[in-house]
Amino acid sequence: MTVQQFDTFGEFSLTVVVTSPPWYENCYIVRHRASGDLVVVDPGGDADLILETVRATGGTARAIWLTHGHPDHLGAARALETALGIPTLAHAEEAPVIARASDLNKSFTGNSQDGPADLRFFDPQPGLSLGGHEVRVIHTPGHTPGGVCFDFGDFALTGDTLFRHGVGRTDLPGGSEQKLWESIPRFLGLLPDATMLFSGHGPQWPAGEARRWWRMMS
Repeated sequence: MTVQQFDTFGEFSLTVVVTSPPWYENCYIVRHRASGDLVVVDPGGDADLILETVRATGGTARAIWLTHGHPDHLGAARALETALGIPTLAHAEEAPVIARASDLNKSFTGNSQDGPADLRFFDPQPGLSLGGHEVRVIHTPGHTPGGVCFDFGDFALTGDTLFRHGVGRTDLPGGSEQKLWESIPRFLGLLPDATMLFSGHGPQWPAGEARRWWRMMS
C-alpha cells in the first residue's frame, strides 16, 4: 500500500492510493481546490487507508466514481459509502458487470465481495462536475461495456482502458477487443499532448507519448 500526492493540476489536487496485493490497483482521490469537494475514483480495496487519506485532505467527499465495475476497482465502495454518506456512480452499461463483480472476485481470490449499496447510473456520454468544474466523461467500451475515462483537463483517469504501454484485457465477460481498439484512438484524439494519463494499474504517462505508442502498435 502506498500513497502519492500530486499538486500540479491547476484547479485540482490528485492523490493516488495503491491498494494491496493481489491487485495493486490505483485508487484516486480528486479534490477541487477552491470548493474542497472531492471524489474517490475506483476504490478497489483497503477501505481504511482510503478513508484515512480522504479525511487527511480536509475536503468534503461527494461521491465515488467508477471507471468500470470489476472487483479490483470497487472492493471498498460499500465501506466508503457507509463511512462518508456518499453514493457510487457508474455508467449505465456497466450494470451487468457490477452485478457479477462478487462472482468474478470469487473466481480470482476465492472470496465473495460486497458491491456498492447506493449505486446510481448515469446516461451515456454525460458531463459530471466537481466543485462546479465540468469533468468530461468519455465512454470507452472494450475492457467492459460501460468503461469510461474521466477527463479533468490537465489530467485524465483511464481505468483499465489504457495503461502505460499496455491496454486492458478483453477476455472477461462483456469485453470486446474490437470495441477497445476503436475506443483508444478516439479517446486519445480528444486530448492535448500534455494531458497526463493515470491508469488503474501502473505509472502515469502523457497523452502525446500514448498517441505515439499507439501508432506504433496499431
